[in-house]
Parts: sequence; C-alpha cells; structure tokens
Amino acid sequence: MKLQASDLQDPFAIVKREYGVSIPVMTQKDALEKAAQLRKNLSKVRKIPLSDTAALLDKCARLWLNYNFREKPVKVLSEITNQSVELTNLELESTMKMLLRENIEATVTSELGSPSILDEWIPSEHGETKRESRGIVFHNISGNAFVVIPVSIAMGLLSKNCNLVKVSKDEPFFAYAFFKSLCQIDDSVKDRLTVGYFDSSNSGIYETIIKESNCVVHWGGIESEKAISSLCTKYHVKLISHGPKISFEVIDDIPDSEDQVAEKAAVDMTAWEQKACFSPRILFVNKKLNPERFAESLATSLQQLTKKFPKKYSTAWNSIKTIQDRQLCIEKYGLTSGIKSYTSFNADYTILLLNGMPEREDINHCFYRFIFICPYDDFQEVEDWVGTNIRPYLQTMGYAGNNENFINDMAEAGVTTITQPGEMALRKPGISHDGFSNLTELTYAVSRQSE
Repeated sequence: MKLQASDLQDPFAIVKREYGVSIPVMTQKDALEKAAQLRKNLSKVRKIPLSDTAALLDKCARLWLNYNFREKPVKVLSEITNQSVELTNLELESTMKMLLRENIEATVTSELGSPSILDEWIPSEHGETKRESRGIVFHNISGNAFVVIPVSIAMGLLSKNCNLVKVSKDEPFFAYAFFKSLCQIDDSVKDRLTVGYFDSSNSGIYETIIKESNCVVHWGGIESEKAISSLCTKYHVKLISHGPKISFEVIDDIPDSEDQVAEKAAVDMTAWEQKACFSPRILFVNKKLNPERFAESLATSLQQLTKKFPKKYSTAWNSIKTIQDRQLCIEKYGLTSGIKSYTSFNADYTILLLNGMPEREDINHCFYRFIFICPYDDFQEVEDWVGTNIRPYLQTMGYAGNNENFINDMAEAGVTTITQPGEMALRKPGISHDGFSNLTELTYAVSRQSE
C-alpha cells in the first residue's frame, strides 16, 4: 500500500490554516463557464510572443528561488507531502531552475527546432512551417510530486494554449500558489490559465471539461488514465498521458570509487522520497562487484544523507508502515531465497539484498528510502526481469557502466531516459519526460507549400 498525504492530514485544511484561503472547488457550471471564457481569449493569447511568456516564467522562477519568498510555502509543502523542509527546499529549487529563461529557450529550441516557430512562419525545404496551439488544454494532476505542476503549466503557456488545471487531492497547494505568483507578476495570465479542484469521483465534471477541451494532459495512475482515455476517445480529444512509471538503477562497472557511486545512488533514492516516477525502486548490482560491500556502502551513504536531508515523520504511522513492509519482505524472501538487511534501527532507510529477484508486487513497498538490491551474473537476468515485470511502466534507468549493447537493449525495451547515477531526478533542457516532447504534442504543425 502506498502512503498518501491524505492518510496523514487534510491538505485543504493545512492550506486554510496556514494561508487563510480555500482552494477553489469547481462545480459543473463553473467548469463550463471557465472553459467558455478561456475559449473567448484564445485569439488574443495566440498573439502573445513566446519571448513574453518566457520572461514571465523566468521572473516567477526567480521569485521562488528567493528563500524569503518561498520559506512559508515550503513549510506548507513539507507538511502536505510528508517531506523534510530541507528536501522540499532542494526539490523546489531544482524545479524552478528549469523555468529560467536560458533553460526555457534551450527546451523550446530542442523540442520545436526554432524558438520562433510559434510566432512566425519558418522557411523549410517544402516552403514554410509554423506551429499552432491546440486551444483549450485541461491539465489533470494527481499524486503529490509537485514537480509536474510547473512543468505542465509552463508547457501549456509556452505553447500558447489556454489552460484549465485540476489540482490533486493529495497536494492541492502548490499549483494554486504557483498560479498566484504568476498573477502577482502579470495579472493578465488569468486570461490563459485557471486553477481549481473538484472531486475525482465526479465523472460528470470530467466529461464536461474534456468535451469542451481540445487537449488533455494527464498525470496520474492507471485507473484514472483509463477513465480519461475513454472520455478523450469519446469526444475525439487529443490525450497526452504521463501515466504511472517505474524506474531502476544498474551498477555494472565502478571505474573509480565504490563509495562515490553508492553516494550517488543514495541521492537518487532520496529525491522526492521515491514518490516521483524517476526515482529508483530496484537496484541491480553485478556480482563481480561484490553486492554485499556495495549494500554496506549505500547504507553508509544514506545514513550520512539523512543528516543533510532528514526523513520526516508526521505521525507514528509513517514509521510503523515502513518497518512492517521491511519485516514482511525479510520474512518472505528469507524463507525462499535468503536475504540480507542493511537498515537503520528506525525507519530512516531500508536496503534489502536479495539472492535473486523480487516479485513485481513487492516493489510497491519501495517508497521513502526503501530499496531492493538484486545481484546478477549477466544482463539477460536484468532484461528478463524488467521485460516481465515493468515493461509497460518503464521510464528512467540510472546506469554505471559502458556496455552499449545493454544500453541499446534497454532503450528498445522502453526505457526513455538513461542517466549516470546521481542524476536520475535531473532533466536537462530538452530531454523528454516520458519519451516524447510536450511542446510538440501541445501544438500541431502547419505546412505552407511553395510553388
């Protein structure tokens, strides 16, 4: 069972207590009115130069990079997401740096080929090409990894769409706070962006909004993805889906220091408390490297990292749940294939070294610094387990090694991002999130053929 923020405290109550405001709750009538107003603004929004939007996002990012500005929001986010203030601060800084002008320009150029292709016709081999916005974009946000919020909103604004954002029940605060900060810089952003909440069980509002939309960007689990996909098919609406993903790490070669590689793997594990899709849930180590020694080194690194980025315990349940999961796996794999545990005395971190591979269902325990280390003799063992258990959910692979055949095999299997250890949570400008370009998907190409 995955622990959600809603298991701890009511996020809406936290926002009300700390800010004295209520997150807007949309009715079906509200949804229709907001969609209609956004549609009226489309012509005006399409005339906004992309450089103006880049400047707006840059100013907003710099606002959030100011510690005094973000100090209170970070405390609220920390409480809602059950992460320490230190870790939340680090993640928020990393997220906002993505929106600085130089990174936006690099992203636009990488994804669209030209920074001006949304503003004007660009000469091409067949004549001229331009990209147009799709229109009304509905962003359906679920989960509590708040990195997706500024990414989704920024891409929606840069692509000259008008955007309606539905926040997550687990973490409704950051999208609203980010929206307010954009309005603080330029109140006219309301012409192309609105943020609110409605109960996900209200399928009527979903149907109303999707029917009025030209495109849907979905961030969430498999069940909600199926429901959204069905409605998009029914109304012929473009769907951009960032569904559930599972990432992993492979340590095949250590040319320099084992401790350094273990420290970087610990960083990958700590980021977003493994709640984000690019966090490793399982770690494969080549038997020639001595997996036991690597597990010990990883435990030492996690112990040190916990001092810098402590694990937060909002309730006793946070600790009890991890220890229960740990004991369940020790008993299960200890009886069948043997298991070694390298763990903190409390629930700060859990490393379970298996003599084999875990069952697919058990990697659902891998949150909040909990990981399986699985030794392997050759790559085929890794490829077989990945292909059998998580192929539809593949995203990021952290890899220490230099075997090009294995890298190509993993790319063919469905991995969309391959990084060095320590960089799994980093997305350089222009690198896809799930194997495709959001700006490309949020726009369409128009070709103007010459005689």
